[in-house]
Formats: sequence, C-alpha cells, structure tokens
Amino acid sequence: MSLKENKYIILHIVGGIIFLILPLLIYPHPPGENNFLSTPPSIRDFITNVLLLVFFYLNFYYLIPQFYFREKFISYGLFIMISFLIIILVPSLVTGFVPWQNPAPVDSFNSLTPPLQSANNFLMIISQHVFLFISVILFSVLLRTRDRLLLTEKAKYKAELTSLKNQINPHFLFNTINSIYAFAIKDKSHKTADSILKLSGLMRYVVSETGNQYVSLEKEIDYIKDYVALQELRIDKKIKFSFKVTGQALGKSIAPLILIPFIENAFKYGVNPDADSLVDIQIKIAEEELQLLVVNNKVRLHIKPYEKTETGIANTKSRLDLLYSSKHVLEITESEKQFKVALTIFF
Repeated sequence: MSLKENKYIILHIVGGIIFLILPLLIYPHPPGENNFLSTPPSIRDFITNVLLLVFFYLNFYYLIPQFYFREKFISYGLFIMISFLIIILVPSLVTGFVPWQNPAPVDSFNSLTPPLQSANNFLMIISQHVFLFISVILFSVLLRTRDRLLLTEKAKYKAELTSLKNQINPHFLFNTINSIYAFAIKDKSHKTADSILKLSGLMRYVVSETGNQYVSLEKEIDYIKDYVALQELRIDKKIKFSFKVTGQALGKSIAPLILIPFIENAFKYGVNPDADSLVDIQIKIAEEELQLLVVNNKVRLHIKPYEKTETGIANTKSRLDLLYSSKHVLEITESEKQFKVALTIFF
C-alpha cells in the first residue's frame, strides 16, 4: 500500500472519530452532570452519528456509483428515504424512546392533546437529524463527483498517452515508413504523399484534438479511417479484411480515443500472413446510438511487451464506465480461435 493511500485511510479514520466524538462534547447538558455521556439522549445521539457515518460510506461507495451516476434516481431516492427512516428511528427505539407515543400522562395544565404532543415529539426528532442527513448526502455526492472527474481525466490522459505511444512506437513507425518507402520505389508518389499525410494526421489528432472530454464524432471517425488505412499498407492480400462505416457522423460528439483500442487489438492479434487471419471492423452510426463490431481471429499468440493492448482496453472500460455509465453496452466474447467486441454507445 502506498504512502498516499495510507494517508487517505488515516484521514478517514481521524475524521470519523472526530465526527462521532465532537458532537457529544459540544452538545449542551445539565451543569454538574458528570455521567451525561451514559444518559439515553447521549447514547441516542451517538448511535445516530454512527449510522450517519455508515450511511456516508454506503452512499459514497455503493449508492452513488450504482444508482445516482447511472441515473436510477427513483431507486436512489427510495434508498435515501429508507436510510433516513432507519437513522431517525433505530437510535430512539434502541434507547427505549418511541417518538410517536406520548411519554407521560398529560396533566390538566398541558394544552396539547396526547396525539398532538406525540406528533410534536416525532417532528422534533426528525428536525434534529434532517440537516445532518442532508449535509452527509451533499458532501458524499460532491466528493464522489470530484473523484469521478479526476478518474475521468486520468483515464483520458492514459488513453491519449497509450495512443501516442502506439503511433511513435518504433515497430509501428518502421512498418508504416517501410510501406511508404515501397510506394516511393514503385514511383507511386500519390500513395506515398497520402500515407505521409495520414501518419501526420494521426499524430496531430492525438496531440491537439484529444484535450477535450468530447470531440466531434466526424473527426474521431476520420482518425480511425487514417489508422486503418495505414495498417492496410502492411496487410497481405491473403488476409480477410473488412472495414465499413455507415451512418451520419455530422453533429454528434464522442469521447476521444474510446473506440481505437478495440481496433488496435484486432490488428495486433488478428494479422499473420502465415495463418488464417481475419479482421472485420464495422461502425454503424444511427440517430441515437453508435455500434462498433470488431471480430478477429487469434493468430498472433506471442506479442512483444510494447505491442500488448490489455492496458489500453482496461483503461477504455474504465472510461466507458465513467463517461457512459448508463449509456453503453459492451460485450466481449472470446474463444480459443476468435475475439469479438460489440460496443453500443447511446448519444
């Protein structure tokens, strides 16, 4: 465990202890009462604070990611209501205080009837805890949202770095430049110039266009087309290869470099001139969704460390969960001979 993680845990422990103890020390109590900490009201407040602390971490680690970020607001609201009822009822019931019952007989001087006094008791309990409960909700949501934004930025920069490394990878550059050189030897200058332009476009896109959280889908598709075109330069004609884009990308946006790791993976593991190679890439753009289908035969089982794409795909999965938590469906199926990715992103 790193030093930063240790500090994070210690900070949470110290904060939790302060949250539990400080209210008991500053709450008003009768002067001269030394054992006020063992009185039912103090015990009730302590149990309430423990439950609030438990709810904070339950909300932070489970409810917000599973319901709030996935826009399941009705389910999230039900959990909030149930949690609030537990927090206001359990401490009272444990200490023998039933807030909806009249605690004592009403004397003749009391103008409140028993039902009305019971209702006031119950409302008093609620009013004591509603502010703290709302504060806990807001604080946990703000912290979780902040962490989510940081993770999103971190995942995005990892994706940019991975893609940039792939494009400046000596193996990738060597193959690309070697293919361009072959065109130049054959005096096909238009293909040579076009290939250099595509390589330049790839580098420029990663450096200058991926700084935003979302980019134009049209530019992202152009980037993929250029990448595929450069990969085609080194593909033997015997290899079964298909690449197709259908639909209208104009006016739509997408997270940058969210599709390319799956396509890179297909070329890394699916191209071998001495084996039954297959790479099939299809992108379908509809009005409200984008579908990516990538299928490749597994013909390269021994990949050099700098060529592996597992990290890129893992980062992409994290980015999809962060940016499209309830707006994507990712299905990865793998057999002994084939790898298939089916991704749907909803706009």
